[in-house]
Amino acid sequence: MYDPVNEAANVNAVDNMGQYKKRGRTTLKELWELPPGEKVLVSANHLGQPVGAEAQLLSSFFGMVARSSQRIGLQYETWHKVPKKLKEELLNFIESRFVLEIPKDYVLKSLGKKWRDYKHDLKKRYFKREDGVRANKDKLPEGVIRWQWEELIDHWYSNKGEEAEKVGITSRKQQKYTHTSGSKSFARKEKEMEVNSGRKIGRFEFFKETHTKKDGSHVNAETQDIMEKATAKLAEHEVMGEDETMVETQILNQIIGKERHGRVRGLGLGPTPTSYYGSSSRSTTASVDHSECIERYKDIQDKFQKIEENHQRERDQYKVVIAFLQEKFPEASNLFPDIGVSTSQSQNQSTGPEIPEANIGGSSSRDQNQSHGSH
Repeated sequence: MYDPVNEAANVNAVDNMGQYKKRGRTTLKELWELPPGEKVLVSANHLGQPVGAEAQLLSSFFGMVARSSQRIGLQYETWHKVPKKLKEELLNFIESRFVLEIPKDYVLKSLGKKWRDYKHDLKKRYFKREDGVRANKDKLPEGVIRWQWEELIDHWYSNKGEEAEKVGITSRKQQKYTHTSGSKSFARKEKEMEVNSGRKIGRFEFFKETHTKKDGSHVNAETQDIMEKATAKLAEHEVMGEDETMVETQILNQIIGKERHGRVRGLGLGPTPTSYYGSSSRSTTASVDHSECIERYKDIQDKFQKIEENHQRERDQYKVVIAFLQEKFPEASNLFPDIGVSTSQSQNQSTGPEIPEANIGGSSSRDQNQSHGSH
């Protein structure tokens, strides 16, 4: 059930003259009664995420807007189908109460998430598929417009709605890394950690803080496995004196997997690979995968070394056979290739001696040609 944070302390604001002021304690109710032109100032961190006491108030305000049937409504199948004009009206309404230092894209993403969460909450509390369409339509939640509720019920019973429900159930089952920060956003949590420690917080340190219980225990076995593997790998890189931020990113990507499209794992809503890593996320991704590429290159080198050793043994066997044939049939020695090349010299050649068509030494001429052609 929705339980908004109804107030925030030490709130910064801007008056109708554009002057900064302190409002102190401010409630959601007071947001609707602000003096003309006065707005709450919402600051952002370096990733464009809201931070501070104002962020707490803004998040709760988003929740109120998302749950207002008069503002958005429940009749849209997805957030993407909410009309662009309506989204612009929502932005204007929010900006009538707040001065935002955060991108508008973040505002819409956050609103969309609150709206989806609201619909999920309604479904969980009021909808039971086995009760039937009519019975579910009669369970009209307080504050919801009837025709919107009935359209929502019809959608949940449609083929598209049932398929979306199955996808949602599957997705929730695949969520392994449950965080422990509660309703507090990752941006606010990170800001608090930085203020308390007086330094920048690394990605692994932040992941550990937000995925560990208060008593220090792990959320689940998957999270514990990540912590243990990451700790071991970090210890290895510390000895090598590598850049800590990049190393932590490399390690998380290696253990958990690469970033999802348009998201940066463990940082909450807002940051994208481009905004977090820099103007060229592709080049940064290449840097992140550098250690993995080196390991793969070493594996390939080892494999080629073994292939070269096998080929050298074949060449040595071949030379023995040719020497035997030259001795056995001296009158035909001019038919056999010259074998007066030392082993070390033959290793430096890009190809071995040409192989006769005859099957000598247990290998077909095709196999021999393939092995020598690989050098």
